[in-house]
Amino acid sequence: MVENGALAQAGQSLPTSTSVVVIGGGVAGVSTALYLARWGIPVVLCEKGRIAAEQSSRNWGWIRRQGRDVRELPLMIESFRLWQELNAELDQDIGYRQGGSTYLAETDAELAERAAWLDAAEGFQLDTRLLTAAEVDTLLGQSERRFKGGLHTPSDAY
Repeated sequence: MVENGALAQAGQSLPTSTSVVVIGGGVAGVSTALYLARWGIPVVLCEKGRIAAEQSSRNWGWIRRQGRDVRELPLMIESFRLWQELNAELDQDIGYRQGGSTYLAETDAELAERAAWLDAAEGFQLDTRLLTAAEVDTLLGQSERRFKGGLHTPSDAY
């Protein structure tokens, strides 16, 4: 019989009953199974291949607040807390890095959109700020492209 938290091998019998079966071992499935188990709810996680080897390993991997619909920000703020908590408590590196994100603006209209988002998100106490054209030039170094400015959130992660 496979014990709680163990990986099943060929020939081993699976539990005959459980409260929850989670199908898919990507970030969402593994996280769901982890929290159910923490809450004492019997759970079986089924994955056809390797954990996090499908879409979870092929997406861009951004864990960001910048540019989100403002209605999503409370969820993303909580998500950041959970990622930081997992990174600190697990015995292995999960790859969480706070490298920041920057959205550049080539036109005045794009810069106005970035500024409007920043105004709408003001109440969420993010570390996002509007960059001037000169700050973008400094950030990019020898780029031939010229930008009107940008939006930068140093604490966004991947």
